[in-house]
Amino acid sequence: MIKILKKPVEPIEANSYTVIDTETKKCLLIDFGADFSRLMTVCDSLGLTVCGALLTHGHFDHAMSGYLAKDRGVKVYVPEGDAEMLHSDDNLAKRFGVQAPFYYADEILKEGETEIGGIKIKVISTPGHTEGSSCFLIDGKLFTGDTLFYGSYGNVNFPGGSFAKIKNSIKNKLFALDGDYEVFPGHGENTPLSYERKYNYINDDNY
Repeated sequence: MIKILKKPVEPIEANSYTVIDTETKKCLLIDFGADFSRLMTVCDSLGLTVCGALLTHGHFDHAMSGYLAKDRGVKVYVPEGDAEMLHSDDNLAKRFGVQAPFYYADEILKEGETEIGGIKIKVISTPGHTEGSSCFLIDGKLFTGDTLFYGSYGNVNFPGGSFAKIKNSIKNKLFALDGDYEVFPGHGENTPLSYERKYNYINDDNY
């Protein structure tokens, strides 16, 4: 059974998620922001083994403390297309007046099925917010980063952003998934995918 812990992380309250296999006590961190150490402390207190730290994309508010992962023996996974962002000003930290140490991820996530720590993951490439933005489908839960939000979608005006690409990613990849899923976004509240198919602004907006 999979259990999800949702916590806002510094510096600007992005959503982080701890995905826990309750049988094995193994877990994954998704989008740890500046709070990798704090999240690890929580996992330690719960007796969890962190098997990987996954990023939906490379922006600083989701990814900036990944340099601490090596000290704890945790691999950082970044989607293909955003790896260089972790060690360049394209991570947007400088633009927002934040100091974010550069670092390199351990593994590249490519679209398709994978497994980390015994937890099965479907990686869905969803460019638009960034070129490498990706969503993760885990046990019927859809982690969408800054691609899809409740009633809205990610900013496309940063480097690597594209309205045409994010609209295609959402309408032709996420909305095209079979069945309904609970959406766990990178900011804001959770939402059913069925609701977003009907009411999300992406259906009407045109750039």
